[in-house]
Amino acid sequence: MVDLVSPEATTPDRLAACQSFFAPEAMPWDRAPPALPEIVLERGDFLFREGDAKTQFYRLESGILCVTAQRPSGPPQVVEMVFPGGLLGLGFLDRHIHSAMAVVPCRVSLLPPDAINDLCRHSAEARDRQALATEREFAARRRQLVGSTADSPIQQVAAFLAAMFHVNKREGRNPHVISEFLKSGDVAGLLQLDVETLAVALADLQARGLISRDPNGGLVLLDAAAIENLSSATE
Repeated sequence: MVDLVSPEATTPDRLAACQSFFAPEAMPWDRAPPALPEIVLERGDFLFREGDAKTQFYRLESGILCVTAQRPSGPPQVVEMVFPGGLLGLGFLDRHIHSAMAVVPCRVSLLPPDAINDLCRHSAEARDRQALATEREFAARRRQLVGSTADSPIQQVAAFLAAMFHVNKREGRNPHVISEFLKSGDVAGLLQLDVETLAVALADLQARGLISRDPNGGLVLLDAAAIENLSSATE
């Protein structure tokens, strides 16, 4: 049996044999990743509410968050339960379409908006969460279009273009070029318009100086802010 008290126990060989029992060496300060700011939520506190502006995104470190969506009547619909490690606040819209409430006390890290691209490049789980959030937001935007602008095709088309602008921007593409727009035969069906009505709406947007044809096919958004405003205007 090795006598760890004796002088010979301090030889390099003996130290190597015992290395697995030692606590790992702390990472030097100059190599440690910067600490993320955190907030603590008590049970029943909201991390964000539907309609709040997105200023950052979040990673749940401990606890459980319940994500809900408002219904026209009755209690909110439970969208998902988020557990430690889960990301929230993703997607392409500038405002949250859901609310997130603490089911139990929670600790949440705050991440800057521009960190999502790096995170998605290195994490398949982050990419999946971003894709899911984008899909949910696009579906919500479509429901809003059909419900509020069914009699205004130009608003429906403008809202679709605004949504594509944000998708391209979040995914690192040129947001002003909607390269696949005219190649897709599904756009009219997505907006519940016939092809002729879609063509008239596009011609109207072009006449207003908001879009132009891309030489390689598709569309160029000349004034994304005006298109966004038009999509939510009441006529």
